[in-house]
Amino acid sequence: MSSLVVGKKGASALQFSFHMFARRERLRSSRDIESVLKRGKRYSTVSLMIWVVERQNGPLRVSVMCSKKVDRRAVIRNKVKRRVREAIRAVLATHDLSLDIVVSAKPQAKESTTSDFRGLFSNVFHIQ
Repeated sequence: MSSLVVGKKGASALQFSFHMFARRERLRSSRDIESVLKRGKRYSTVSLMIWVVERQNGPLRVSVMCSKKVDRRAVIRNKVKRRVREAIRAVLATHDLSLDIVVSAKPQAKESTTSDFRGLFSNVFHIQ
């Protein structure tokens, strides 16, 4: 876990902790994302669309998308993406899976909590 110190010199600084997926755990190129969207098995729920492709080896790689259809405010869209990433991390990161996953949020996702997303991913991937 990394920490970021925010504040002025000499002033008491606030410390925030955050955790991102490592570079090797992210789908970063549009070519990789398009490949998952074309070849992947699609799961549709009320709040998310999920595409999954199994790979031969390598770490779990994830991309989370959230369009302006969810909400016009970036703060809300970013909150949805953080909740989805945290749910993926909580449910799937403990398992040694070689998957590429693309998640696209639907407008209903802004009312969902992290625990809702955890239950959703547990059901989709049959993990207890």
